[in-house]
Amino acid sequence: MTTGPLPTGPADPAPPSPPGGPDTPVAGRGLAPATVLVGALLVLVGIAWLLDAAGVEVPWRAVLPAALIAVGLACVVGSLRGRQPVLMVLGLALTVVLSVAVAADWDLEVPLAGGVGDRTEQPTTPAEGTRYELGAGDLVVDLRRLQVPPGTTAVDARVGIGELVVELPDGVTAEVVARSGLGEVRVLGEEESGFGSRVEVVDSDGGGDRRLRLDLRVGVGSVRVER
Repeated sequence: MTTGPLPTGPADPAPPSPPGGPDTPVAGRGLAPATVLVGALLVLVGIAWLLDAAGVEVPWRAVLPAALIAVGLACVVGSLRGRQPVLMVLGLALTVVLSVAVAADWDLEVPLAGGVGDRTEQPTTPAEGTRYELGAGDLVVDLRRLQVPPGTTAVDARVGIGELVVELPDGVTAEVVARSGLGEVRVLGEEESGFGSRVEVVDSDGGGDRRLRLDLRVGVGSVRVER
């Protein structure tokens, strides 16, 4: 009895390729949650920054915590689908920003807008301005030629990130309150550094009834007051 190859039926057909070729994304997969969230946050922060630059008051104290909450929720949802490294990095970055902001004390009201670079102000009369703001850079307020009238003249200066230097005139009583959210404060020999630095000094210097009341604030950086 001779044996030969067993008869075989027709081969099973290969599964059909998806339309458009093998590189075409599978329908229903959609965009990754990290991509959608990062794009949405960038748009929202960009709009908020634009409004702030246009003079509209933006509640940054609520914007950044809300963004951190959104990232946290997205991380929880994304963990069900696997690791989300982009979300984790974004969440870590927001946490660092918020930690610095809290350490810097939101009540400092330092400017996010106000210009970038180095600036020097040399007023001679109070009418020339008693409030100065700079977003980032070094701001020097030279008051040595300021004609201080009898009474109290208030001077406010703010720097977001950088250094604020104030030079006082002679023969004038100075009441100085200087604060830095994260950095160093040096006022007429008094010094403090670290988180939430604050120095208050009253220096008469024979000023009599002519007084300067200075409110100086820096978010991240240093404040220096000298004669």
